[in-house]
Amino acid sequence: LRRARTETKAKKLEGDKVRTVDATQLRKGDVVLVEAGDTIPSDGEVVEGIASVDESAVTGESAPVIRESGGDRNSVTGGTKVLSDWLKVQVTANPGETFLDRMIGLVEGAKRQKTPNEIALTILLVGLTIIFLLVIVTLEPFALYSGTTLTVATLIALLVCLIPTTIGGLLSA
Repeated sequence: LRRARTETKAKKLEGDKVRTVDATQLRKGDVVLVEAGDTIPSDGEVVEGIASVDESAVTGESAPVIRESGGDRNSVTGGTKVLSDWLKVQVTANPGETFLDRMIGLVEGAKRQKTPNEIALTILLVGLTIIFLLVIVTLEPFALYSGTTLTVATLIALLVCLIPTTIGGLLSA
């Protein structure tokens, strides 16, 4: 969505002239022309025209909605697509302040909290790892005290045997 926002071009009206600019250059108060097939470059209010607009990317509504000047159906959201006819839209938000920009910021800033089971599993894994390493490290002194020797390969094999194979499957839980 962010890439689509930066790649969107706008037909900015300057008097009687139409100039194509990047949507990121639009400021509050600018008037743009959007025609059938165009993406609305920024949040705004319809000042002239009537058109069918696909807002499914923002609202999830599958049916297009009618937007027209005046009344309660004159607001348009940047990133939606005009399906028919044309609209003159007065921009009501500066770049970075649009509805879509705020939604992107909320999604990017959202952090999923761990469930109690995930926290318990993390504690279990850390605890078992410390215990297993402690066992392996203390075996060498015990072996020397009893007069036997342990090779590194034996200690590694024991460590592999100590770690339950199901822990790997639990990590994604």
